[in-house]
Amino acid sequence: MTGTESIEHVLFKCDIAQEAWDIAGFPPIVQLANRSLVELMSLSIQRMGDDNLPLLQTRAIPWLLWTIWKNRNTIFYSDTQITSITQLQQANEEARLWHELNDAKQSIEVEGGLGDEHKRWESPLSGFRKCNIHANWSSGAAFIRRDYSGNVLHHAREALTFSPNRLTAELRCLEWALRSMKDLAYQDIVIGSDSHDLIDAVMQPLKWPRFRILLQKIKSLCAAFSSVVFETESIGSNKIVREIAKSVLLDGMFQSYLALGGPAWLHHLINREATLVSS
Repeated sequence: MTGTESIEHVLFKCDIAQEAWDIAGFPPIVQLANRSLVELMSLSIQRMGDDNLPLLQTRAIPWLLWTIWKNRNTIFYSDTQITSITQLQQANEEARLWHELNDAKQSIEVEGGLGDEHKRWESPLSGFRKCNIHANWSSGAAFIRRDYSGNVLHHAREALTFSPNRLTAELRCLEWALRSMKDLAYQDIVIGSDSHDLIDAVMQPLKWPRFRILLQKIKSLCAAFSSVVFETESIGSNKIVREIAKSVLLDGMFQSYLALGGPAWLHHLINREATLVSS
């Protein structure tokens, strides 16, 4: 990559990228030249929630970014190039296939009871600590640790670099959470996640050879604890940590941190779940 070819230049500022965004139907970004990569990525994610734009258009944004980047690599390494129209067609097709597969999977999970939004958060056994985790595959990750009474011990937020898919993001989040718990000298822990693929990959790593390196790191970290249990959560019972992870880009909270207790802006949800545990 040359001195002028920064990531934000490739994805947003060069003529090829601007042509692709224009053909995709997105209005120019105000003061584009003065914006950083973090600002530009944040604006892109915010556009995904813009009700004034067609759903098919906004949900293709991550794939448009990916195809622009792949096209840059093709130009750089193979001295060939695909047209902006072809880039847009590829992005739309990949987005369509991804949503079709995941919408179908979510329907199956809901029918089987796994996707129940009203499932309660379940506390761990006495002596254990439960760590709920979640990662948005575009950037944000978070965890929150509670005891058997529902009291929050720690919570943390991390601005991860872009992951190519959700499972990679979830595995990176799990590795980060395990390292943190190891540093804090926890021994008996429960990991709660609403990613069924994550649980399956950890429990049956041979089925997921593509993620072998990350899974080996996770296995090594798990060996440092006396006991590690994995629990599948519903989206509803994992809501608090999902909100923390969402805040990374949605609210522009890019600073990573680890803190005692829970975030003040989610105390009402935390207290409600603690009350349900004791009832």
